[in-house]
Amino acid sequence: MSAALAASKILKKMAEEGSDADEAQDMLELASHYENHAIGVFSKCHNSDEERAQKLLVRMSPLWGKTTCLRLALEAGDKNFVAQSGVQALLTQIWCGEISIVNPVWKVLVCMVFFPLIYTNFLVFRSVELIQRDIERNEELKNVEKVTGSTWRTNDHCPEQTRKPLGCWSRLEELYCSPQVKFYGNIVSYFAFLLLFAVVLMIDFQSTPSTGEQLLYIWLLSLVCEEIRQLFHDPDGFGFCKKAKMYIHELWNILDILSILLFCVGLGFRLTTKLFYAGKIILCIDFVVFCLRLMAIFTISRTLGPKIIIVKKMMMDMFFFMFLLSIWVVAYGVAKQGILIHNDSRLDWIIRGAVYEPYLIIFGNFPGNIDNTQFNIESCSINGTDPLKPKCPVLNENQMPAFPEWLTIIMLCVYLLFANILLLNLLIAIFNFTFQEIQDNTDKIWKFQRYELIKEYHSRPAAPPPFIILSHLCLFIRKMLPCCPRISHNEFKNKLEPIEDEELLSWEALMKDKYMLSARLEQSQSMERRILDTSQKVTTLTEKWESEEETTSTAVMRRLEKLEEQVTQSAKALQWIVDSLISQGVPAKETQPQSPTVPDESSNYLGNAAEKEGRFHVKSRELYYPKTKIERFPVPEEYVTWQVSFSSYMPPYYSAQNGDGHDAGSEPEDLDNYRNPGGRTGIRGRGALSRLGPNLNLDLVVTRWRDNEMSVLEYLAVLNENLISLALPGGAVDSVDHLPGNLKGILGKKLFEALNAKVSEGTKVSEGYTDDCRNTDNAWVETTVLNIHLDRTSQVMVDINNMVVSCPGSLQWQEVSSKTRLSPNQIVSLQQVAALHSRKF
Repeated sequence: MSAALAASKILKKMAEEGSDADEAQDMLELASHYENHAIGVFSKCHNSDEERAQKLLVRMSPLWGKTTCLRLALEAGDKNFVAQSGVQALLTQIWCGEISIVNPVWKVLVCMVFFPLIYTNFLVFRSVELIQRDIERNEELKNVEKVTGSTWRTNDHCPEQTRKPLGCWSRLEELYCSPQVKFYGNIVSYFAFLLLFAVVLMIDFQSTPSTGEQLLYIWLLSLVCEEIRQLFHDPDGFGFCKKAKMYIHELWNILDILSILLFCVGLGFRLTTKLFYAGKIILCIDFVVFCLRLMAIFTISRTLGPKIIIVKKMMMDMFFFMFLLSIWVVAYGVAKQGILIHNDSRLDWIIRGAVYEPYLIIFGNFPGNIDNTQFNIESCSINGTDPLKPKCPVLNENQMPAFPEWLTIIMLCVYLLFANILLLNLLIAIFNFTFQEIQDNTDKIWKFQRYELIKEYHSRPAAPPPFIILSHLCLFIRKMLPCCPRISHNEFKNKLEPIEDEELLSWEALMKDKYMLSARLEQSQSMERRILDTSQKVTTLTEKWESEEETTSTAVMRRLEKLEEQVTQSAKALQWIVDSLISQGVPAKETQPQSPTVPDESSNYLGNAAEKEGRFHVKSRELYYPKTKIERFPVPEEYVTWQVSFSSYMPPYYSAQNGDGHDAGSEPEDLDNYRNPGGRTGIRGRGALSRLGPNLNLDLVVTRWRDNEMSVLEYLAVLNENLISLALPGGAVDSVDHLPGNLKGILGKKLFEALNAKVSEGTKVSEGYTDDCRNTDNAWVETTVLNIHLDRTSQVMVDINNMVVSCPGSLQWQEVSSKTRLSPNQIVSLQQVAALHSRKF
C-alpha cells in the first residue's frame, strides 16, 4: 500500500509540474490506477482482519521517509482511498478517543455537564467493550478445547489479564481528553467569545477598557497562544519550514492570523485618544472575520461540511467572474459619466457615477438622470460646489439637459442586456456546475476533509479558551525542563517492534497476492476481456487462413512435381534392375539416395533451455492439498525461497497412509534433514508421496517418423486417468534405468518388456525438480524425461501399432507440435524432444 500510494502522489505531482496536457492526463490516469491497487489491497486486509488493517494505516514506514499510508493518501489527495470504510472507522475511533463509538452525541453532551454520570453505565467506554470481547473470545476458545480436546492455547497470554477497567480519575480524564469532547467544548467557548465581543462593541465600549473588555483581551491572548502551539507542534517531523508552509496553506489558519492582526491593530488604535473611533471600526470589521471563522465547525458535519467546500469554490469562481463583469461596468460607467457631466473634479462623485451607480443597476436600481423626465435642477449643483449634491449635466438655453437622450437610453438597454441577463446567468450556470460537481462527491469530500479537524483536536489541550492558557503554561514548563517526560501519541503514527513489523508486512504481502489473484480472475472473466480475447482469436484465425490460402496452391504443385519426379526415378531404377538381372543373372545393388540433412540444433536448444529463467513453484502452493481438506499455510512469492527469513511460517503437518495401511501421522525426528529445493510449500511432512526427500518420476517419450521422408515427428500418448486428456506414459520409479511398473497394465507385458530393454538405448532429455501439487517442504517430485526413438521397421514398432489398433483411444500416435494437449510440464519436455530431433515445435 505504501508503494502504491507513494506512486500516486509522485505521479500527481509530476502532472502538476508538467507542461504537456496529454502527458499530465496519462499520469493522472496512472495515479488513479495505483490508488485503485492500494484500495484493493486495503480492502482485502480489512475484510480479513480489521485491527491489523488499521495498524497498516498508521504504521511508520522507514522506506518512505518515516511516513504512514494514511499520510501518503492525504498528501496525494487520494479521496477514494480515504473514503474506504476501514479508514473512516479508524478516524472515527480516534475522534471518539476512549469513549465508545456507539454512544449518541446527546449522551456525550449530558456527561460533559453532569460528569458523575460516567461512573454509571450511562456512557460506554471502549475499554469495557474490549474486555467484554476478550471474555467472549476466551469462552469460545474454551468451548472449542472441550470439544476437540486440544490444549495448545492454554498457556497463551490472555488479553483480559492485561486490560483493567478504568478507574474514577481515568474515566474523567478520558472523557475530557476525547477529541469529540474537546470539539464541543471549544464550540461553546467560541460562541461565548463572540457574545462577549458583540456586547463590548455595542454596549460596553468605553474610553477606559471595562472588565468585560479586559476579559476579551485575555481570551484573545489564549487564542494567540493556541495558534503559536499549532505552528510549532510537529509530531510528523516535517521541520519548521514545511510545517509553517502547511500552516499558511490552510484557509482557516489565514483567517485566524487575519483576525488576530486586526484585533491587535484595533486595540492599538482604541487605546489612543485621536484614533479611538477608528480602532472601534477596525474591531467591528474584525468581528466579521471571527464570525467567518465560525464556519470551520461545520466541517465535521456530514451535511454542512461539503457545503463549506462549495462556498469556497464559488468564491473563487466569483472572483474571476468579477474581472469580466468589471469590464462592462467600467465601460458603461465612464461613457455615461462623460456624456452627462462636464469636467467634474470631485473624485468621490466621479467614482460614484462611473462605478457605483452602474454596479447598482445590475441589482435593479435604475438611474433617473439618463432622460429628461425626472430632471430637477434643485437636486444638483450647477458648478459642482455643493459636496452633498452631484454636478448638473450640461444644460441648454431652456435650463434642460442638452445630452442626446436617445443615446443614453440605448446604452442603458445594451448594458442591461449583457450585464443583467447574459453575465449574471453565466454566473448562475457556473455556480450550478460547481455545486453539482461537489454534490456528486459529497460523501468523499466530507470523509477526506474531516481528517485535519480530527488531528487538530486530537493534539489540542483538553481545556477550552480562555482556560487553555493554563495548559499552554504547563506545556511550556514541560518543554523547558528536560527531566519531564514527553507525551507521545501513536494514533496517527505508530513505530512497531521489528518482529511485529515483519509479521505485519508478511501478512500484507499475502493479502496483496490474494488481491492480485482475484483481480486477474475478475479481469479474465470480464465482458471487455472476453471480447478482446475473442477479437484476437478471430484476427489470428483470419491471418492463418489467409496465409494458408496463399501457400496451399503452391505447396500442392510442389508436392505433385516432387511425387512425379520420384515416380520417374523409381521406374528407371526398376527398369535398370530388370535389365541387369536379364543380362548378368545377378541382382544389382540399389544406391539409396541420402535424405537431406538438417543441421543439429539440439545442443543449442538444450543450452538455451538450461539457461531459461527460473520461477517459483505455483502448483506446490495451491491452497488445499490434493484429495484432502488440509489447507496449506499461505506463502507469498517473496517468502518462497528458504534464504528469506519467514518468522511467522507455521505450516501444518501431513503424511498420508503408507502402502501397508499404516498411518504415518507422527512427525519423524529427521524431518528437517529433507528440504524442498524449490522453496516453501505451506505444508510439512511426506504428503501423498511415497517417501521423504526426492521421489523419482520417469516420463517416457516414444517417437517415430510418420513416413520414410521424416517429414513429421510423432510421439506415443496414453489416455490419462480421467479418460479425457492425453499424457506421456510414465510414473514413479525407484531407478531411472527401468520403466515405471504401472505401464505394464497399459502397454501389456510383452510390449512393456520390449520397451524396458530399450531404456538403456534412450536419450535423457531432462531431469530435475518438478512443480507438482503433491510436493511438500520435505518431499518433492524429480522427473527424468527419456526419449526412445523407434525405427519404422522394428518389431517394437509393429507391436505398438498392433496395440494402437486393438485398443483405440488408450494408445495414440500424436504429432509433436505446440498444439498438443498435454500438461504444461510435459509440453516443455515435448518441446525439448522436438529440438533433439531438429524439428520446429
